[in-house]
Amino acid sequence: MQSDSHYLFQLAWISGGCALLGALAGSMVSGYFTLRAKRSEYLNDFFKIVICKRVEAYEHLEALIQAYKSAVIDTDKQPYHSPFATSNQHMESLLRMGAAINSGLWLTDATFDSLQQINYIQFRIPEDEEDRIRFGKEHYRELAKLRDTLERQLAADMLDLHRVREFLTAKRKHSRGFHAIDSAQKKDD
Repeated sequence: MQSDSHYLFQLAWISGGCALLGALAGSMVSGYFTLRAKRSEYLNDFFKIVICKRVEAYEHLEALIQAYKSAVIDTDKQPYHSPFATSNQHMESLLRMGAAINSGLWLTDATFDSLQQINYIQFRIPEDEEDRIRFGKEHYRELAKLRDTLERQLAADMLDLHRVREFLTAKRKHSRGFHAIDSAQKKDD
């Protein structure tokens, strides 16, 4: 009888040990997949934040593009963009430019470079109404080409908006540095 009870006792220990090991292995596997799911959830939430920031930046850029889409034909039949027409429109375009530049971190480098080119031109716009209109006429084609470039870049960037990892990697590799412009430059050149 003792051998039967000893056998049952060993069987209980082995069964209990197997159950304990099974529970331990199951909880480790479950914990691993839970941690992986949480990590994926965290990355997805992070990517959503980056995409939202980028969409907001491109909305600011689109608002600036819209300002340069409309033109005025003067009495001499020469066109100029509406930001040159009145001081209010000029101020509005400066505010739109400021919002777009402030969101530049979330734009691709090529798009930001094109935006900066318009900013350099806008920086030199004279305050006097007649000079401002003359300046607008002189730079009409250049600004139209830059606006066109920005529109194409915006469309291309929208196609890759979901590629957050590649966008951030490109940002990490490229150093923008500091680029000073000559504020003493003639305003009408």
